[in-house]
Amino acid sequence: MRPRTSRALCVLAALTAFGAVLALGACGPAEAPPKTEDSAPRQQVPLLRAMKRDATPLASATPKAQEKKMLPTDTDPTTIGLTKDGIIRLCDESLNKADALLTEIVALDGATDDNLTYAAVLGKFDELNLAVRNASDFPALISVASPDAAVREAAKGCEPKVDKFGTELFLNAKLARVISRYAKTSPKLAPDQKRLLEHTLRDFRRNGLELPEAGQARLRELNETLTKESQDFDTNLADSTLSLMVDPKDMAGLPQGYVDSHKPGADGKVKITTDYPDYFPFMQYAKNRKVAFELYKLFDNRAADKNVKVLEKLLLLRKEKAKLLGYPTWADYVLEPRMAKSSKTVAAFLEDLRGFVKARAAEEMTEFHRMHEKLGGKKDEPLTFADRSYLEDRLRQEKYGLDSKEVSQYFEIGRVKQGLLDITSELFGIKYEVLSAEAAPRWHGDVEALRVSDAATGKELGRFFFDLYPREGKYKHAAVFSIRPTKKMNDGSRLVPIASIVCNFPKPGTGTPALMSHQDVVTFFHEFGHVLHHLLSTAELSSYAGTAVERDFVEAPSQMLEEWAWSKDSLAKFAKHHETGAPLPDKLHAAMTRARSFGVSLATSRQLFLAALDQTYHTRDPGFDTTQVLAEVQTAYVPFKYVEGTHFQATFGHLVGYDAGYYGYQWALSLAQDLFTRFKKNGMFDHKTATEYRDFVLAPGGSDDGDKLVEHFLGRPPTREAYKAFLANH
Repeated sequence: MRPRTSRALCVLAALTAFGAVLALGACGPAEAPPKTEDSAPRQQVPLLRAMKRDATPLASATPKAQEKKMLPTDTDPTTIGLTKDGIIRLCDESLNKADALLTEIVALDGATDDNLTYAAVLGKFDELNLAVRNASDFPALISVASPDAAVREAAKGCEPKVDKFGTELFLNAKLARVISRYAKTSPKLAPDQKRLLEHTLRDFRRNGLELPEAGQARLRELNETLTKESQDFDTNLADSTLSLMVDPKDMAGLPQGYVDSHKPGADGKVKITTDYPDYFPFMQYAKNRKVAFELYKLFDNRAADKNVKVLEKLLLLRKEKAKLLGYPTWADYVLEPRMAKSSKTVAAFLEDLRGFVKARAAEEMTEFHRMHEKLGGKKDEPLTFADRSYLEDRLRQEKYGLDSKEVSQYFEIGRVKQGLLDITSELFGIKYEVLSAEAAPRWHGDVEALRVSDAATGKELGRFFFDLYPREGKYKHAAVFSIRPTKKMNDGSRLVPIASIVCNFPKPGTGTPALMSHQDVVTFFHEFGHVLHHLLSTAELSSYAGTAVERDFVEAPSQMLEEWAWSKDSLAKFAKHHETGAPLPDKLHAAMTRARSFGVSLATSRQLFLAALDQTYHTRDPGFDTTQVLAEVQTAYVPFKYVEGTHFQATFGHLVGYDAGYYGYQWALSLAQDLFTRFKKNGMFDHKTATEYRDFVLAPGGSDDGDKLVEHFLGRPPTREAYKAFLANH
């Protein structure tokens, strides 16, 4: 999942001022594809929503405006933005560059048609986009990753500036006239250039240019407030770490490594927090389910005292903005540029899948109740989400002989990381090289930088950073953040893209192995799919570089790469026992594969519930009680009982970073399974298939529609059949 502009896509996912998704990850609170919804991010997605576009005066053509300090568009943000002053400079001087480019385009308002060339108008507009990305992408990362609170706060100050610039950009009548006049000259354009022209004209309308002056003024006010409230929601959640003090005996059932890293304090109590590395293992393994239930209630009440009100205010503001712009609901406004196009299409999609998995989910729930009773629970006692991972783990162990704690012995994080690099190197013909701190400045000592090059030619393709371990003040989910997109520069060279993968995996310690759950491994592969999508792009326009695809397509490449975390051939490359080095036994892998099938329908039902909750919040007239609606939708979609007094909506970060777009995880998963059919047929390491996937799906970025990219790779239009077959067979 990704966060929005101020975050990453399940991961990074920011939208440019031109309406193109720049999501990398997606990665939210960790709500991603089935079985990863509790450990993957909202794709950044950092990422992860459309630029809010607030208002501030824009460029003037005066010499004074031209004298402002400006950073070139090929700037490496990491060399500048690691300090408080540096991140402010990166933001301001990049916006100054965008402002200067805007001034040059607007100056053509009175020019003859002969002067309205591609280079002078649309080409410069794309360069302006790159300057805005420089002002926003790295600050979005640093605002949630810098160890220095002052730097984080300074980075957060950039988002309102970028949004203000974006608001005025699309309310600039002179700019619109120049681009409209250019379009009327019927220029001969490459397909991606024509696409940019069409999308830009569309986005002028979507961003209020046709509104009367009073409407534009109100739009500016709405955008400004939306920016502030969205940042408050994020900050409130990031700052909310709740905890329980438990007796050492309450650690029964947990892996020894977890117990060893949670020593009792002076009072003899053990502190368990709601941060991911604490929370998820405790919920899955702790035998004291009363304590686990209390921890669950804390987890679903993080920031509830503040964020319920913030969310309800956001829903009112979004509805007003949608109505102002001529859309019946916020969902319809958001969905227009995506593959789904409308809220009716999304509703039909969700209902189709709900009906498809309903019977199988009921069967799985019956088994959950049986295990609950076997472990001492009352017959017919309602189960809650607090029970889900614990009962599922016990059932997998009973039905398939799968002990998830045993599985984790084969996934030491160093070996997993190297295996991931080896596999993707072989698949896509690329090579990785670790860079020194001098060659690639980083924001924390735990961060590692790597250079990616073409294995055949040695040509540098991109750079990325591993930021894998939790720390105070850091983004708490998993996501990929763009640092700089690629672009074909005016001199014909290619700008090297840069990204960062941000996770919260167990950190190696002295004498303590850092063992990952297999779910962590799947999440790692998922997020790295966003990295590859960003770095292997050969798009010529920054507006369509890498993950700048439709928001409901952006998760498909990362979801497909998850399959390599399950493949026996893939796992053979890195799944080794952390002490003996013995490979993952065939019997254990077979148990993992069989166990994968269990719980898929319930997990899919949960994903459909989350998507339906998001859609309901953004299609129903606001003013309703969001907690009451949460209980209603949960009851309609999943058999787990809503727990009174909890406020999951306050913790569901996608409602800010992926608003009206959470359905995209299921939509993209359907596409991912369709894409995977070629690898299933030809082999997961088939060179021709992997090369064509890289060339036809990853390289174009958003230069064409997602369904056309899929059709080019598969030789046919996409369908849902592969996804339904996947659900039926699991």
